[in-house]
Amino acid sequence: MKVRDMSFNEEQKKEIKTIKERKITVRLSDADCDRLARKCGEYGLTIGELIENFVGDLVGGTYSNGSDERDYANKWFERCWFGMFPEETLLKFLLCTGYDVYDDFLEIIDDIENGYAELEDYKKDQSVFDEEEIEFLKTNIDDWEKQIAEIKSDYLKKNEKADWEKEVEKVNEWWKAKEM
Repeated sequence: MKVRDMSFNEEQKKEIKTIKERKITVRLSDADCDRLARKCGEYGLTIGELIENFVGDLVGGTYSNGSDERDYANKWFERCWFGMFPEETLLKFLLCTGYDVYDDFLEIIDDIENGYAELEDYKKDQSVFDEEEIEFLKTNIDDWEKQIAEIKSDYLKKNEKADWEKEVEKVNEWWKAKEM
């Protein structure tokens, strides 16, 4: 048991080192913003502190207020419209099937685009690359395209009506917002 506690403590220490201000945009009416500020003020909290606490409970985060609070936060999430009736998006597919959204998907798409750009550069000026480099690049592009084709095929099997290009764009938007 102590080994697990040490492991948890070490992991928590690593997470604590990454705590910093994050910019998250929330769309609220003036009235809701005032109500939220008043609610927080009644308990001596800032809005940021309330959100930090709620997020910690919702995701079982670095800091949590306890198991009951985590349970209630998850029950709330699952009972909301987005928890009860989630859309079958490409992003959900990637996250729920164990893909790393960046390493296994977005980076590969970028690699394909960059690879084709390099091939275009080669066509314009063949002195930039030797033939072996070009063959290696073509092989890589082929491998990357197969990886993306497999993901696309698996996703579209379950979501035949999905617009692949729009879904890829949503994944990109989510990633950009996450990285802000």
